Amino acid sequence: MRNAAVCCGIDVMLEMTRTPQSQEFARFLAGLQLTDLPAQATELLKLCLLDTIGCAFGGQSTEAGKVTERYLRRTGDGGSCTVIGWSSRAAPEVAALANGVLAHALVFDDLHRHAKLHPGVTTIPAALAAAELTSASGEAFLLALAAGYETTARVGVAIDMASHRHKGWRATGTAGSFGAAAAAACILNLRAEAFHHALAVAAAQASGNWAFQESGGMELYLAAGTAARNGLVAGLLAEAGFHGADDPLTARDGGFFGMTSESADAAQISEGLGTRFRLLDTCIKMYPTCHSSQTGIDAVVNLRARHNIALADVERIVVRTAEITQLQCGWPYEPAVPAKLIFHMGYAMALAIRNGLVQPADFEGALPRDVELSRVAKATEVIADTELTAIYAERKPCAVTIHLRGGRALRERVDYCRGEPENPPEPSTVITKFHANAGELVPAEKLDEIAERVLDLERERDLGPLLKLLRQ
Repeated sequence: MRNAAVCCGIDVMLEMTRTPQSQEFARFLAGLQLTDLPAQATELLKLCLLDTIGCAFGGQSTEAGKVTERYLRRTGDGGSCTVIGWSSRAAPEVAALANGVLAHALVFDDLHRHAKLHPGVTTIPAALAAAELTSASGEAFLLALAAGYETTARVGVAIDMASHRHKGWRATGTAGSFGAAAAAACILNLRAEAFHHALAVAAAQASGNWAFQESGGMELYLAAGTAARNGLVAGLLAEAGFHGADDPLTARDGGFFGMTSESADAAQISEGLGTRFRLLDTCIKMYPTCHSSQTGIDAVVNLRARHNIALADVERIVVRTAEITQLQCGWPYEPAVPAKLIFHMGYAMALAIRNGLVQPADFEGALPRDVELSRVAKATEVIADTELTAIYAERKPCAVTIHLRGGRALRERVDYCRGEPENPPEPSTVITKFHANAGELVPAEKLDEIAERVLDLERERDLGPLLKLLRQ
């Protein structure tokens, strides 16, 4: 009995003396340099920045965008930071929140499939506000994006996205708060200890849940804004001397991982640190829908092109996929607000069969009540498949069978959607998407200049000229 007690005591001592994963990670982030990154990482980040800016411009015309405009008018102008598409400036934390909501309003922004979250709409708004406060250079800003994207991805992977999701948490808001804090801390040039305090403050604020999905609440968009604001506030507080918890992720009492997941793996925070960059697993979306539905949409687009299918030919569609995809995207169809409808697998597939693509405007107005679109959406069955559920953390596969009138069945399985690292978009495709999202609000010549500056970001001595272009 005495030996067991001694061993137990040793275990407790080891636990108390072990350096928390979050502190090791903060040291890495505080020392990170652009030269540490693979060349493809900086190119990807610049494309993600351009894509996010386009989404924010496009988000102005949505209902969430109009609410954000009223919020900005209520909170007043005269601040120091840019809101994309807004002529006046706002207070830093207001600008971060507003830019996050606007950039996520189309749900067309980038994502990380292993972490099941949207890194750009949390990291970029926080970094923009911090950069404007410090007159940061393009290189410093790009480094901050790398720190933010890497942090968001690693926290999101470590949390175990399936367990996190089943407990009702939305990782864009939770893990995204850490990424936003890392981006702000990087811009503010915090040393390792203060950098860690920023991550700890982010843990204390991290939030975001899935209750919105049942009714289509606007919290879908808010998660991005609050995460960006949380991260910026965390960085600024740490810069001012605020001290956070020593072990915000794995503390026995109130550690973020234990509170929000049944099977988090803290070792993923530092696994392959400096050699494996998880930000490289970021996907630039080709459709404004839930990421889990995009392989299914690609399968339908492929079958449409190969067999010249018309919507009137379709009797029903069967989709075999992962359990979480069935949960999020397989509910009985009924017309709904965009915040709910962008998750529906059958409606997105009906659009893809009719048009060969899916666009943001397809989720608003009278189109969701279209007779043929509704018929096919209602005739789509989404089935949870054990084999595909087992690989959901690695990929988001859909095996689609389109049953045509007359008895013929067409089958296609897609494991990696367009925009994934295994199926990456050309830069020209991202630029075209940027123009399509922002073109109704911004003249083409101005968009060309924004794209030129973003894609040559390292040469910007400070972000002032770019930020001026982002203001209307």
